[in-house]
Amino acid sequence: MGDPQQPQAETTPQTDSQIIAALIAQLDAEDWLSRDLATIELGELDPGITLEMLESYLALEGLSMEQRSRLELACLRRFALRPKGALGVSFGTIRVGAIEVQPIPESDEFPASKVLRPGDQIAIVGDRVIDGSLSLRIEILSRDPGQTLPVTILRGEEVLHFDLPLGSFGDLTGAVRMDPEMLSSALALRWSRLGIGQHHEKSIGEGITLNDWANAAFPQGEQPDARDPDLHAPRGWVNGPGVSVEIGSNAWARSSIDVWSDPATLRDMSQQRELLLAGEKIQPLVALRLLIERERSQIIGQLEEADDSVRGAMIEYLDTLTSKLDTITRELELLRPTTTQP
Repeated sequence: MGDPQQPQAETTPQTDSQIIAALIAQLDAEDWLSRDLATIELGELDPGITLEMLESYLALEGLSMEQRSRLELACLRRFALRPKGALGVSFGTIRVGAIEVQPIPESDEFPASKVLRPGDQIAIVGDRVIDGSLSLRIEILSRDPGQTLPVTILRGEEVLHFDLPLGSFGDLTGAVRMDPEMLSSALALRWSRLGIGQHHEKSIGEGITLNDWANAAFPQGEQPDARDPDLHAPRGWVNGPGVSVEIGSNAWARSSIDVWSDPATLRDMSQQRELLLAGEKIQPLVALRLLIERERSQIIGQLEEADDSVRGAMIEYLDTLTSKLDTITRELELLRPTTTQP
């Protein structure tokens, strides 16, 4: 007779945290395939893994650049698959600090449709002045269905504050397609609210300033002949002194400066960039100042008829608005000399 079969040792199933830890370690494996498989498993396949689980690992010290970048990619994939919030509105006139909304007919799936009125203008979400429909969409998508969107609204001459409950993006009809850039921005905004820091690994070009490029392109200090450019000169785009450079890139942004230009053009482009960025800071501040001025006038008008039980709170809030207004005025005074340079 043969030996009786030996009982097999029982194995303890791994917990979700152990599975995730093993997959994160695999993100730094020597072979590319193992790293890719771990990224896909974390980001899409294992139904027991949630975005919140992955986010808790982003704060870990000691992750390699490969692990962190792949973990962030897995988070983005989980974020893309999960339900997202929706307000249930279309957009009308769009200005900085005044995004006109047209709510859908009242619907239980979108509770904000019972609060908003046609022509309402969303000015602020949280403490951020909204400068366009994309910014508002990103604020909404960064939240889950059932969460609320804290907004400041202009309704005629009134300034109102609401916490608008969100429905689900999946229940919208004719919704704008979510592209990767929009999803990435919404996830970054979610992380900002949750206090999850995004690690930026420095590139070799970050230490190269505008002056460094100019000196490298024109080592003799001579004016180049635009009809006969030096094809061996370094090429790239720079966003300004102290800001990273894309070497060999053909990309261009409104605030970018072509580093292969004659010195006079470089100076002009740098000044134009500063004017542009200052102007972009001024617009939201001006919109915020007008909004605060309107709300102050509104509260002052209500104080005369206010009950004694709420007058104290109203006066305190009025003082807060006045302090904010003074701060904004000082900021505008510092920016405006920059934008009025000859």
